[in-house]
Amino acid sequence: MTRHPEQMSTSATAGFAFKAARGAPRFQCRVDGSRWRRCRSPLALSVVPGEHSFSVRAMGRRGRHGAATTFRWRLFEPKDFKVEPQLSGLGALYPGAPAQALPVVLSNPNPVPILVTGLRVAATANPPGCESAANLELTPSSASPTAPVPVPAGGSVALPAAGASAPSIALRDLPVNQDACQLARFPLAFSGEAHG
Repeated sequence: MTRHPEQMSTSATAGFAFKAARGAPRFQCRVDGSRWRRCRSPLALSVVPGEHSFSVRAMGRRGRHGAATTFRWRLFEPKDFKVEPQLSGLGALYPGAPAQALPVVLSNPNPVPILVTGLRVAATANPPGCESAANLELTPSSASPTAPVPVPAGGSVALPAAGASAPSIALRDLPVNQDACQLARFPLAFSGEAHG
């Protein structure tokens, strides 16, 4: 077998290629223990989530067959990673103060590692008289396609961490009265992208 899917796959199409050590025999294949059928290389299969097996064997001229080669893999449906804010130690915001990091824990529920390539924060509502879009400066994490944050299979990573920043928040110092923003609470939502 010269080509097969990864053992942990997210693709519903599984591609296989195979060849014999010598000659140009015919081949028989079977999927998930079904009966043997004639097949050719390359071969693409459509599968549903779960455990799967693919077997192939060469057939000689007189109907004799060689030993089967079998490959087993699992197709799983990827789950979204979770962003859990850790904001209990966040201090008060005031105009002109340095931005504060918004610590988060990134959790990966998948059985394979993922790379987080983007992480943003947004205010989802405005306190009365204090427009978040005008008064808040929300900066995304440094996670990017060129500097992704790896999260192990079934594991988690806390940000900020060495080499990766968390999103941050600051209250802008504007040349207008910002008293309406005193003691205001801004509900925040986190979003991002990842791939495995």
